[in-house]
Amino acid sequence: MSVRSELEKDIYELLDDMDPSGKNTERMRNFLKTMDDQKFYRYMDEFFNNDQKLFPVAYEAYENPVDMNFIHNVAKKHNVPIYERVYRPYLNGNVEDPPGTVHPIMVLDVPVKRLKQMAQSKNHASTAGDKRDPKTGQVTGEDRTARVTDVEGFSLLSMGQYNAAQEFYGPMADDSEAYYEMLRRIQRDGEVELHDLPNNPESKVALNTVNAFMLGSGLVANWINNDGYVLPITLKGQEDRSSTIDRG
Repeated sequence: MSVRSELEKDIYELLDDMDPSGKNTERMRNFLKTMDDQKFYRYMDEFFNNDQKLFPVAYEAYENPVDMNFIHNVAKKHNVPIYERVYRPYLNGNVEDPPGTVHPIMVLDVPVKRLKQMAQSKNHASTAGDKRDPKTGQVTGEDRTARVTDVEGFSLLSMGQYNAAQEFYGPMADDSEAYYEMLRRIQRDGEVELHDLPNNPESKVALNTVNAFMLGSGLVANWINNDGYVLPITLKGQEDRSSTIDRG
């Protein structure tokens, strides 16, 4: 078997594993078929010498769902490391002996859009969540610009990214109970999944505020409790009362 045949075999096998429909494999097969050996080897030499060269894999929306098990299986078969121990020399300034993470963590390439203004007071991210509005749970002060915009929220839902939306509007937003549990599990295990986090409506500040405003306006709101007429604190007060009839 020639070197070209071996390379093509590895490429097609990888594409078949990444896209079971075979459409990406067929596209790549048609692309390479037009090259003679000289052009093929010149193309592959450029591919291996340039880290920016990739084989794009396209998926048709909703027809090829990709989950973590699928990614793990493909990566394991092709010896692609996903979990690595990350060393952070910026913590102690020692590039020779930097501190590493306690557990191997997931390491993937994340595309980051370069912004025109990169100052912390001007960016779209939060560097600290200590100062928050008690009514909405939103960060205030220097981090007040950190938010998920309406367009971003609509985009997540229209693309079916419900887990991402649940994270951005839950533990990463005003749900402090889920937020601190998320940090605890990351420090202990190196990673966390959404189903491991509490999802209690009474812990969501903004939802409780809107619920209180609606009840104060005389509207029934069952977002926090099924009763729909009273605040959770009132229900807890009723639970504390003894239901036994005083016959004294």
